[in-house]
Amino acid sequence: MALDFQTLVVAVSLAAAFCASARILLWRMHPDVPGLGHWGWAGILSAIALALYSQMHGLPRWWMLPLPPLLASTALMVAWDGFRRFFGRSPLPRATWVVLAAVVALPPYAASALDWTSGRILTNSASIGVLATLIARELWRPSPWSGLATRVTAYTYAATALFMVLRIAAALRGPEVDFNGPFPSLSLLWWLANSVAVALGMALMTGERLQWDLDRQASQDPLTGTLNRRAFTALATREVARSRRTGRPLSLLAMDLDHFKRINDQFGHAVGDETLCRFVAVAIGQLRGNDILCRFGGEEFVALLPETGTEAAWVVGERLRLALTAADAIAAGPPLTVSMGIAELQPTDTMEDTLKRADAALYQAKANGRNRCVMAEPSATAVAVH
Repeated sequence: MALDFQTLVVAVSLAAAFCASARILLWRMHPDVPGLGHWGWAGILSAIALALYSQMHGLPRWWMLPLPPLLASTALMVAWDGFRRFFGRSPLPRATWVVLAAVVALPPYAASALDWTSGRILTNSASIGVLATLIARELWRPSPWSGLATRVTAYTYAATALFMVLRIAAALRGPEVDFNGPFPSLSLLWWLANSVAVALGMALMTGERLQWDLDRQASQDPLTGTLNRRAFTALATREVARSRRTGRPLSLLAMDLDHFKRINDQFGHAVGDETLCRFVAVAIGQLRGNDILCRFGGEEFVALLPETGTEAAWVVGERLRLALTAADAIAAGPPLTVSMGIAELQPTDTMEDTLKRADAALYQAKANGRNRCVMAEPSATAVAVH
């Protein structure tokens, strides 16, 4: 059964309006998420483009004929900028906007001025296809917020680019397009499916990002950005199991900032917070990418070193301690040193056992004068090394 074109136009226009409303609502619900406002405005432009598309062959002037596809291309540009902001990347440069606007606008208007219908289809399809490809590429770039919804949305834009290639092929192969035939109806059906798929993809991507933010808040210390105790315990359990399975060593650094209470009392809690962050910055600079740093509580930190024996862990600890001393010499804050206890996971140890031995070595380091590393013996007897 043939679809009535006007009925299809109304259905697609209403669907586009609802999808645009959904994007705006998503933005209003989560105004702090970057890019959602751009997605909303892109939805509005797309809805206007579809509404005008239904009347494009009754438009009075040649210069109005390219308007619907130009609005659709502009919507894609705004959406692309929104995706970049969503992923924490820089906005599109102004020069890019100018170049894209010229490339998108000039050829369709030239084709309209020449009254070349197939030429308009070629130029409009090419611009939309290129922009859809650029968005799909943007979505495929690695990001902490990339998940299944991001990949599905990327596929949607890639499918849009492919559909534009098919439109170009159809325009090149045949005679001038018959607008009383199925061609306009197929295009409208495609944009109906595309509008719904993109709006759904954006909503799911926002949900993925919000879930990621919640997981991060549940696993990170809000002040220093290191792992909190809960997240550390989960990762440490996995590392212990991996060490047991592979037979590779696993060591632990228990660290405590020296005289931190005195810093808080003398300089205030704000300076104390800055001191904690200063230590974390130095520690991250000295630890490897696969090492696990955790704020265990107050001024106490723990670092788990996979594939690292006691001697190598001591080298890491000393390097960190000396780096902190060097950084302290040029820092504007109060003097800062660190004491460390080092323990290696033993065949019969649990992580709790290893942590207790590292703590015992840490207390020994403090008793021996602070600002030093102490290695724990397997028997929990600590021997000072400085």
